[in-house]
Amino acid sequence: YDRLWDAPVISRGWHARNVKFWRSQGADVRGATGGGVSQRDLQFSKEAVADLAKAHCGEGGLFERALDLGAGIGRVTEAVLRRHCAHVDLVEFVQKHLKRAREMLGVQKGACTFSFHGSAVQKYEVMAGHYSFIWCQWLLMYLTDADALDLLKRLGPGLARGGILVVKENVSTPDKATYFDDMDGELWEEGDQGGPVSCVRTEMHYEDLFQRAGLAIKEQKLQRDPSGKTMDMMLYVLIPA
Repeated sequence: YDRLWDAPVISRGWHARNVKFWRSQGADVRGATGGGVSQRDLQFSKEAVADLAKAHCGEGGLFERALDLGAGIGRVTEAVLRRHCAHVDLVEFVQKHLKRAREMLGVQKGACTFSFHGSAVQKYEVMAGHYSFIWCQWLLMYLTDADALDLLKRLGPGLARGGILVVKENVSTPDKATYFDDMDGELWEEGDQGGPVSCVRTEMHYEDLFQRAGLAIKEQKLQRDPSGKTMDMMLYVLIPA
C-alpha cells in the first residue's frame, strides 16, 4: 500500500491541501460532513457507543476520559460522546471549528466536562495510559499512510487498561480498491488539476495499517445506506495487540 503514495503529485503538498480545504469549510454540520449524512451517521454511532459503554462500564456507567480526534465543531461529542463519557478532550486544528465547539458545549454539559485543544492530530501529544475511550472518525482518510500509521502507533499506548480506540471511516470495496478524492469529493485521477485531499481505503488496507500499528480489531460494524446514496462506513473497535 505504501507505493500508492510514491507519485509526487499525490504525496507532495498533501498536508497543505488539507489545511486549505478544511479552513474553507463552514463551521456547521454541512461544512463538517458535506450535509445529508450526519443524522444517519449519528444514529448509528449513538447505538454503537451505547453498546460499548454498557459492555465496558456497566449499565449507566461512563468512560472516565475520552479523546475526540479531529473533533471539528463538536458534532459527535455533543450528540454521542458526552452521554457516555465523564470528560472529553476535543482536538481540532481549524480554530473557527474549535470555537464553534466551545460555544456549543461550554466547559460542561450534563455529567460531562470538556477541554479544547487547538492542534493538528499529528502534533497532539497523547499521554500514555490516559484515555479509556478514543474516537477517530473521518480523520484517517485525510492523512497519508505514514501519518495515519504514526498516529495509530501513539494511540495504542495512550489507552488506559481496558480502554478502546474506535475508528469510523468510509470504506472502498475490493473491486474499486483504495482510491483518492479531490476537494469536491469526486474521484481524483492522475492528470486532474490539483492533487487529491482524501484517501478512501479498503477494509484490507485499514487492517494492514492497524496490524502495523500494533492494534487488534476487537469488533467491527458496517454502516450501510440501503438507498445507496451515501458510502458504506466501517466502525472498528481496536485494542492493543
